[in-house]
Amino acid sequence: MTELTLISLFFVLIALGAPVAVSLGGAVVVTMLALDPIPLAVVGQKMFSNLNHYTLMAVPFFFFASALMETGGLVRRLIDFANALVGHWTGGLGITTVLSCVFFAAISGSSPATVAGVGRIMYPSLLRDGYTSRYALGALVTAGSIGILIPPSIPMIIYGFVTETSVTRLFLAGVLPGLIYGGGMMLMAHILARKAGVPKRPRMDWSQRRAPVLSALPALSLPLMILVGIYGLPSFDILGLSYDGGAIFTPTEAAVMATLLAIVIGMFVYRELSPGGVVRTIVGAAPAVGMIFFITTNALLFAFFITKIGIPGLVTRSIVEMGLEPWQFLLLVNVIFLIVGFFLEGVPTVLMFVPVLFPAALEMGIDPIHFGIIVIVNIELGLVTPPVGLNLFVGAGVSNQPVLEVFRGALPWMIVTVIVLMLVTFVPQLSLFLPTLAYG
Repeated sequence: MTELTLISLFFVLIALGAPVAVSLGGAVVVTMLALDPIPLAVVGQKMFSNLNHYTLMAVPFFFFASALMETGGLVRRLIDFANALVGHWTGGLGITTVLSCVFFAAISGSSPATVAGVGRIMYPSLLRDGYTSRYALGALVTAGSIGILIPPSIPMIIYGFVTETSVTRLFLAGVLPGLIYGGGMMLMAHILARKAGVPKRPRMDWSQRRAPVLSALPALSLPLMILVGIYGLPSFDILGLSYDGGAIFTPTEAAVMATLLAIVIGMFVYRELSPGGVVRTIVGAAPAVGMIFFITTNALLFAFFITKIGIPGLVTRSIVEMGLEPWQFLLLVNVIFLIVGFFLEGVPTVLMFVPVLFPAALEMGIDPIHFGIIVIVNIELGLVTPPVGLNLFVGAGVSNQPVLEVFRGALPWMIVTVIVLMLVTFVPQLSLFLPTLAYG
């Protein structure tokens, strides 16, 4: 009775047009008032404890870092650098879009932020170069989803927090699938441009490439700093200077350092940021951060409630009794997340469904890191599927095109997302190779 009341209330609130966060928290509170399975006083305590967690501090700082990259001129330099490398290939500007998303993803941790940051510059550039609007939109919204697969990644941080899995290992696990995803997107950019007969740009000689390459070096130091800081350097002893190896700072500290470095580069290297500009950028990003935390708090309350009333255990027992093989269970998980992706975006998806499915995955002997990457790639697919695909709405905002038109542009590119999802699901070593190599 309690389970049915909770789930029914959630869907009724969604149907009435309530925000996801309100639907999650409201369903829990009304169920508590009506059936009293848990004292209502627990709600306030739980909501506070949900936010009072060190790992979650990384979320706002990665948001701020990505916003400061855009206003400080770092994004434009990264795009110029990518264009200098691959702009002369067939579909060069489309490939530049994908490569720029990869660079931006290595700092931002957010797919919508990647679409917005790269899209504001690349969308008009693609149109000027003769690419169709659908091509440009498809490239942006699907390649932008790499933002949550290549580390750092906000949904990975949330997944690690919920499942008590090492965020550092999750970040490392996303590198190889992310590079495969990016390579697949570049290949698709080439194929679609060749099919459309888009003319190639002339090849730059070294004298032309020198300026964008040198200009991009400070911006490229940001992902390098994050990588070296989180995973450290090998031990060494040179001229009396010794280092024992290992990590220099945690992922949360990496987010703070990325924000500070973005400010320093924007203000003192590129000189496109002023102290007032820093304040305006952070204030502008604050509503998005607040919404993430509002959703996170209510979703964690929902997850706590369904755990207390025994839903994860019930689901685990039901799946075990079905006698599924691990690969069949993972296929079922993909179907569930595909359906969920139609209605929910990444953070509530992780917070609502991972606590339910994660115990069953452990019972099946599936590695938590492998399962986490499967969840992330499923979220990437959900970001570009209507009616709630967040990347579609960001793409529509960047281009002033209808959401349905953005989705039509994304359809051929989504083939790559589905292929990567199948590879990640059924080839565990794609996710586990680097963490195993680094940590054993």
